[in-house]
Order: sequence, then C-alpha cells, then structure tokens
Amino acid sequence: MKQRFYFDTSVFGGVFDKEFDEATLQLFERVKLGEIICVYSDLTESELLDSPERVRNYFKDLPNANL
Repeated sequence: MKQRFYFDTSVFGGVFDKEFDEATLQLFERVKLGEIICVYSDLTESELLDSPERVRNYFKDLPNANL
C-alpha cells in the first residue's frame, strides 16, 4: 500500500516560497511519480480556489490518480 500524506493549503503554496520550495518540490515529485498519495480535505480544495493562480494551476496539473 502506498503511503498517504495529508496536505493542507500551505503545502501547495510552499512550491513558490523560497524557504520551502526545494523540499516541497521534492515531495510533489514523489506525488507525480505515484510514490505517495496526496490527501487533502474539502476545505483545502475550497481554499485553493481562492489561492494565487500559479498555486491553483500547480494543483490542477497534479495527476488525479495520485490525489
């Protein structure tokens, strides 16, 4: 069984934060490769709708099979 990691809204934004981008991009690379499953709540999804466009687009580009 693949590991499941819970992501809150700040994790998605971390991709574009210089302080956290390196580790966050590595984490999302594991999601893209199907090594881990990204789990998030309805609240997180709702908050992402109000996030900056680049964060929304990053979220939309993740493979659905790994979410």
